[in-house]
Amino acid sequence: MRHPSAQLRANHRPAELIPPGIHPGEVVVIQAPARSYAGPILLTITIAIGASAFLIVLAIAFKIAAAAAAAAVPTIGGVSLSLKLHRNRLKS
Repeated sequence: MRHPSAQLRANHRPAELIPPGIHPGEVVVIQAPARSYAGPILLTITIAIGASAFLIVLAIAFKIAAAAAAAAVPTIGGVSLSLKLHRNRLKS
């Protein structure tokens, strides 16, 4: 048993943990549990997915606002304006 945790699990109590004048059989040593990383990992994944969804919603809202503005321009100033999306197509 090289590790202190293995010694404590085997019910071997180090002398520095036992108060003076106390019988070693009456001492209970409590160990803190190992840290769980599930919470921080899930939080990071949730934040990443939320940020992605927010950016997608923001892009759609901007596209709708731009289309609405383009539709409103002819009624305001009598000038026509159209939005053209440039798409690259591979020539075969």
